Amino acid sequence: MGKVRPFRITSFCRLVTAWLAAAIMLAAAPVLAQEGQRDALPLLEVPDAPAPPVVDPDGPVIPNFWDLRARMDRPDPDAFQAIRFLVNEDFPPFSFLDRRGLLIGFDIDIARAVCAVLKVRCAVQFRPFATLRAGLLAGDGDAIIAGLSQDAPAGAGLAFTRPYMKIPARFVTAKTMRFDPLKPPAGNYVGVVCQSAHKAYAERYFTQMVLVCYQNLDTALAEVRGGRIVAVFGDALTLGQLLNTERFRSCCAYAGGPYVDDAHFGRGLMIALRPDDIALRHALDYALREVYRNGTWAELYLRYFPLGLF
Repeated sequence: MGKVRPFRITSFCRLVTAWLAAAIMLAAAPVLAQEGQRDALPLLEVPDAPAPPVVDPDGPVIPNFWDLRARMDRPDPDAFQAIRFLVNEDFPPFSFLDRRGLLIGFDIDIARAVCAVLKVRCAVQFRPFATLRAGLLAGDGDAIIAGLSQDAPAGAGLAFTRPYMKIPARFVTAKTMRFDPLKPPAGNYVGVVCQSAHKAYAERYFTQMVLVCYQNLDTALAEVRGGRIVAVFGDALTLGQLLNTERFRSCCAYAGGPYVDDAHFGRGLMIALRPDDIALRHALDYALREVYRNGTWAELYLRYFPLGLF
């Protein structure tokens, strides 16, 4: 019978050390490659596995208009060299000229973020709203990002991305009042804008309310502040802008909702393209979703809509 050699602790340690070294080398290789790729990407480029936006639970609700689980193929990075966006210069807070004469706004920053995702150059040209469609069809630009409605005559015959924003309806009441839209106080009135989609919606779905119509939401909200009506019902964009002014900041706040209805309030803000630009439409839909996934959309939403819309 052969002589048995004793197992040496030093040999075992060398073996374990070798295994650990090999494992570390294999694990480190892809990490180093990803870091090298990340260094070469633009500032707003989306990582392969982006984390969902981090939102303050006590702050405004961040809406989502995309199916984050749906499979979408990444566009060919060489398919587009640049994207030329046509915008309106008088559409705050989406696109407008600031005091320095610079074009800024939610739409402008969304366009830039989309270009960063697709790794293409981004050009933005502003012009009067009435000329946007003609400019697109004439080839002066590749896409319109200016709140052009798919349902409006100017949108007929154009292609559109999925919506990147919707404007819901909201109630606004005095901060000191508890308001239930389904059980409004008896004998009190709710203000709406005359001949508006919001008046039609309230007449259809809030039949127990006594509606009073006004020429604009500013006048109606002043009635709430004065205690002459209990609430106002209208588009959250205009109401949010009013609530952020000195006149109404301390008195009033959102109550109930949001209410989203494509038939009454439209299908949302979309990017318009020429009908034959199918590849660009798919690329923009992909990029818009990635802008949401990487948290940029939420950051811009809170910057331009500090009180939120939803």
